[in-house]
Amino acid sequence: MGMICLMIVFTIVPRVKMVWDLTQQKEELQQQKAKLLQVNHSLKKQNDELNSPAAVERIAREQLGMVKQGEKVVVEVVTGNAKSK
Repeated sequence: MGMICLMIVFTIVPRVKMVWDLTQQKEELQQQKAKLLQVNHSLKKQNDELNSPAAVERIAREQLGMVKQGEKVVVEVVTGNAKSK
């Protein structure tokens, strides 16, 4: 009877541990998935905002120095020769 109990313990315990480990891994992966879904949602929102006509115009003006037809460009000139007293 003792041998049968030992055989059952040696066959069941490793399987129970494997199920436990896999359950823990599944929970970790579900948490990681939730975080990645949040990041994905945030990036899609940011992408939509940057693809709006207003954002495209703002970027073109600020970063590329583009102007609309008929507008005049005003450029501030800073000289490095001015000395402070």
